[in-house]
Amino acid sequence: MIRIEGLHFAVGSFALRDVCLHIAPGEYFVLLGPTGSGKTLLAECICGLNRIESGRIDIGGEDVTRWEPRRRGIGYLPQDYALFPHKTVRENIRFGLARRGAAQASLWKGIDDLIDDLGLARVADRYPRGLSGGEQQRVALARALAIGPRVLVLDEPVSALDEQTRDALCRLLNSLQRTSRTTTFHVCHNFAEMMSVASRVGVIQEGRILQVGTPQEVLQRPKSLAVARFVQAGNLFSARARTDGQFALLSCPGDVVLRAPQAASGDAAAEVFVMVRPENVGLASAPPERVPPGTTVCEGLVSEVVDLGPIVRVTVAWGPELELLATLGRREYDSDGFGVGQRVYISVAPQAVHVMSE
Repeated sequence: MIRIEGLHFAVGSFALRDVCLHIAPGEYFVLLGPTGSGKTLLAECICGLNRIESGRIDIGGEDVTRWEPRRRGIGYLPQDYALFPHKTVRENIRFGLARRGAAQASLWKGIDDLIDDLGLARVADRYPRGLSGGEQQRVALARALAIGPRVLVLDEPVSALDEQTRDALCRLLNSLQRTSRTTTFHVCHNFAEMMSVASRVGVIQEGRILQVGTPQEVLQRPKSLAVARFVQAGNLFSARARTDGQFALLSCPGDVVLRAPQAASGDAAAEVFVMVRPENVGLASAPPERVPPGTTVCEGLVSEVVDLGPIVRVTVAWGPELELLATLGRREYDSDGFGVGQRVYISVAPQAVHVMSE
């Protein structure tokens, strides 16, 4: 549905550079990146609000690179919602259809259905200044959906909302997208938000897209050190890799050795970076009775425990130079009750070890 090839667009010293991206029809795609990475600029390029300097944008098989925004069939929800303060909720939602003239009059009845679906009937005759942040967001979303867009572009749609409202609206976005199958391009910087809606995700930094894949692929198997750092890998350190039968041996700081599938190690005796996500680290108060092949097991000392409610973050000193972070579910932690200074047994399966060359 959306195909971007070789896109370049500069603002001052910052530039989107050689951006290539393919988004399938009906897909919910999230572009994830830190502040200032170019997320909003790319969204605006797709909408036609920025005229790109080179490259091509196709929507639905048509080259729309030079088309005006209104011709692209895009429903756009900007970061600040951009509601008209002098128009009521109903008038704001109808605005896009009114701009299209009488030919769209048959669609006006659907506005009332949309207002009901988004829970806005109670406030339909109010003005934006009398709405909560969540209500304003839903009005802006309804306005974007009212025109029956072939593509929906959402720029940080829930970033200004409290956590409870954000979660509820993410569920609403997901439900609406599954029902309508509208191709959706959603910009955000929050991992929980991304995980709750995305079927695929792209990571952008400094104007370049570094990786595209499913949420789990990006979180569990980042392609580069830059992506691993951005997705908060938790445990990330350098190592020297060498092969040993079916496994790669990874010599880490402090004489700690991990094993990974052999194909992951690259060249023999290579300098690599190793990532082990905290949720893939096993902790136990006693040595395991059975150890699967390749699993690394060793002792460590608990140095910090941070209770986050549903999960507990435990830091373990592993050797003289290495600390390992583990996250445990509430029930798992309560059954063992690890405390600072306690000796524990760490286990890391080879499949949990991800190796990167840079």
